[in-house]
Amino acid sequence: MDTASTTPAVGGAPGGTSDDPARAELYQALQDDGQQLAVRLVRLLHRMSDRSGMNPTDFQCYTLLRVGGTLTPGEIADSLRLSTGSVTGVIDRLEAHGLVERTRHPQDRRKVAVRLVEGMDTVAAASAPGMREAMTRLHEGYSVDELRVITDWLARVGTTLDGLIAGSD
Repeated sequence: MDTASTTPAVGGAPGGTSDDPARAELYQALQDDGQQLAVRLVRLLHRMSDRSGMNPTDFQCYTLLRVGGTLTPGEIADSLRLSTGSVTGVIDRLEAHGLVERTRHPQDRRKVAVRLVEGMDTVAAASAPGMREAMTRLHEGYSVDELRVITDWLARVGTTLDGLIAGSD
């Protein structure tokens, strides 16, 4: 769905259907820059996986557990678009490296849950040295109100992407 037709325009007509060429140019820049950002994030993920000693799929699973908390193998498979058999291998490798552990699911004892071993959330930081400092420097020039707009936008992008992902199943 083209969000320009459904999102209120800033300083423009409701619905964002303004014929303003500057708005159209900015929307195109958002699309292009967003795609470039996605490519850069994939490249960063691969660099971080190399530095961590994990393959990219294992590192994606590690990252998913780091940001998503405890998950079942089925949830991991669904999130990473992998077969449950592939996820078993990923979990086995992460467990062999002491990064994750299998436990009983807190609500359904018939299920297995996978979680990071306490203290293993630091692997990501170690695989991207200087990232926190670089990102802090990047954001230093923004006011608190501007940072609120950025975090709101990121949350909305995440929700929109989750909706697109769910709609593609």
